[in-house]
Amino acid sequence: METTKLTLRPRSRISRLAHSMAKREKNSITQMFSDFILARQKAIESQPELGPLTKSLSGVVTLPENFDEKQFMSDILAEKHGDR
Repeated sequence: METTKLTLRPRSRISRLAHSMAKREKNSITQMFSDFILARQKAIESQPELGPLTKSLSGVVTLPENFDEKQFMSDILAEKHGDR
């Protein structure tokens, strides 16, 4: 497997945390980074792609900043099924 050099410059707290995690997991920071990137790529690839209609509707509705989705859905369901 071909490798290349990658230099990262994290904050010292992150660096200490990475070293600690690698030691605890008996792993290298390089391997932890590789595993993280591969897991993220897999997660991205497993997300379904938006269809053209959904893409075209993106940004059509603007909600107020204080919009409460849970309250809105609760109100809709209460109206549909009657208050219990």
